[in-house]
Amino acid sequence: LNDPVGDAEQHALLMEFDSVHGRWRTPVVAADSALDLNGQRIRLMHEKTIEALPLAELGVDLVIDCTGVFKTGAKIAPYYASGVKKVVVSAPVKDGGALNLVYGVNHDLYDGSQRLITAASCTTNCLAPIVKVIHENLIIRHGSITTIRDRSTAQCRRPHRCR
Repeated sequence: LNDPVGDAEQHALLMEFDSVHGRWRTPVVAADSALDLNGQRIRLMHEKTIEALPLAELGVDLVIDCTGVFKTGAKIAPYYASGVKKVVVSAPVKDGGALNLVYGVNHDLYDGSQRLITAASCTTNCLAPIVKVIHENLIIRHGSITTIRDRSTAQCRRPHRCR
């Protein structure tokens, strides 16, 4: 588990008391920059770059990247250089031959041969299953969507200076 800013205590608390899935039945204990789940130790790292992660040393063959930072083939390439065989990115990947999957819509396209998979965007994951069902039953000829989002830390608020 890699999180540049979160500590083990924070992750243990968030895993044990998940706001979506409820309380985890297995005790989660924070110890020495790791999480312990029933004797299974999960190492916690705090790296900002892929190159700094000891992926080869740990024998990692699958990475699920939820940073929102590595969204091009070039930015994802260091995973493969570290011996990783497959990468699933939780955001849209702009290039690199990624297979774009939305579970329940086109997940059957995955055949195991793809090295790079993108789980599309949160908007796509919310909209695509509903549109699929409506279109299959009623046929949609035209559509429009408006997405309203909370401001993110990457956006600038005036009159404050942008980072």
